[in-house]
Amino acid sequence: MKSVDTAAAEAIDGVVKVLTCFDVPDIPFPTAGHPWSIDPGHQDVADRHLLNRHVRYYGDDIAVVIAENEVAAMQGVRALKVEYEELPFVLDVQKAMEPDAPQIHENYPGNILKHTDIRRGDYAAAIQEPGLMKVEGWYDTPTVQHCHIENHGCFAYEEAGRMVVVTSTQIPHIVRRVVGQALGIPWGKVRVIKPYIGGGFGNKQDALYEPLCAWCSTQVGGRLVKLECTREETFVSNRVRHAIRTHIISYVRKDGTFVARKIEWFSNQGAYASHGHGIAAKGMGAFPQLYPCDNLECDSWTVYTNRPSAGAMRGYGIPPGHVCRRVPY
Repeated sequence: MKSVDTAAAEAIDGVVKVLTCFDVPDIPFPTAGHPWSIDPGHQDVADRHLLNRHVRYYGDDIAVVIAENEVAAMQGVRALKVEYEELPFVLDVQKAMEPDAPQIHENYPGNILKHTDIRRGDYAAAIQEPGLMKVEGWYDTPTVQHCHIENHGCFAYEEAGRMVVVTSTQIPHIVRRVVGQALGIPWGKVRVIKPYIGGGFGNKQDALYEPLCAWCSTQVGGRLVKLECTREETFVSNRVRHAIRTHIISYVRKDGTFVARKIEWFSNQGAYASHGHGIAAKGMGAFPQLYPCDNLECDSWTVYTNRPSAGAMRGYGIPPGHVCRRVPY
């Protein structure tokens, strides 16, 4: 993004403040709801900012309008004048891995967030056994959204020297940590209150808008700021389930027993890391457990694309990655 003209939005009656990606702290942070590790190599990928200058997908956050009421806020958003630099994009997971594909994050060559592999036995030798049947196929499971009844929403305010965040979330303790990371303040300065929520199913297992909402409160003197998503925003700006493409080769004896199996798993992560690397590892780890075989070659790639970010969902990688895997006899 090149520039944002905020003058017209700031002139609207009821608009308190307009903040853009050029105003936020330069602090990358993760959003995934994983336990904290003191080992940097096992911490979640910090590839988000409160607002982003590099727009990586339709729905990326670039500016926020703080207003006294919803009407003024909506008018303020419509009044923003944004100048974009048009960038190449890639939506297909395997095309994103090609050498000439657009680079979505600088530190991840080939747009590969994570590669996971499992090796067991000797696949190459096992498939030489006479009389084996070879069963091979490509399978795709699409992106889906959780569609919980309650959309994502939160509000934040400062009280007694602490930031208080009230949010519809599945991970209050992790939200507390991520808000502290994103704002560059001690975690002890953050209090999270989690009421009963109207569904989540994994979509609310990310710190989605709590850090931005908390930061907005700090920019207006600690006043209460509320941020609530529409259903459309829940689809395009929250989390979805990974679209996963699998290539499976099985060598089977006539009695139905597996001799050797190979799987290639391509997980479409979308624009930001979220739970992607953990989901791929979990799904891949379940493959030899669900369908035991002495000779395996398993590879999974979690890949950035210019699609909405994929995150946690019930089953955590196992259902989309393990459909169509029973061999027809």
